[in-house]
Amino acid sequence: MDFEQIYEQHFGKIYQYIRYMVTNAELAEDLTQETFLRVYKNAFRHEASITTYIRQIARNIVYDHYRKKALIQWLPFTKSHEQEEMTYVPHDWIVQSENRRVLYEALHKLKPIQREVLIYRKIEELSIQETCEIMGIPAMKVANTQRSAMKALEQFLGGERDGY
Repeated sequence: MDFEQIYEQHFGKIYQYIRYMVTNAELAEDLTQETFLRVYKNAFRHEASITTYIRQIARNIVYDHYRKKALIQWLPFTKSHEQEEMTYVPHDWIVQSENRRVLYEALHKLKPIQREVLIYRKIEELSIQETCEIMGIPAMKVANTQRSAMKALEQFLGGERDGY
C-alpha cells in the first residue's frame, strides 16, 4: 500500500481523534498533517498494524503539543475563539452540532486518559485490545478507565446520555 492510499484510508479517523483531543479545528488539521508527515518520513516496521502505528504517532503528537505548551491541565472547550460561527442550516444539522458541542464540553472535563479511552472505545468503537496496543496500557486499566470515565461523563451531562 502506498502512502497516498494510507493517507486517504486513515485521514478521517485520525483527524476525528485529534479533533476530539484538542477541540480546535485548525489545530486538529495541523496536528493531523504533522501525523501523516511523520508517517511519510518514518519507515513502517510492521511491528503492529498500520492503523495502530498511525494512531500511536497521532497520540504522541497530541501529547507533545500539550507538553510544549506546558498545559498540564486540559483546557475546556468554552473559549470564545473556538466557537464556530453559525449560518443558516437545516434544523437537524443544528441539533447535531449542539449535541457535538455538549459532548466536546463534557469530554474536556474528563482526565486526559479517560477522554482518550472513551474516544477509542465509544466514539471510534475500537476493541479493548486495539485500545491497549495504541495506548500501551493493560486491558484491565482500559476497562477500569472506561467505567470511571462513563460515570464521570454521565455526571457532566446531567445524567442524560441521549445520543452518546
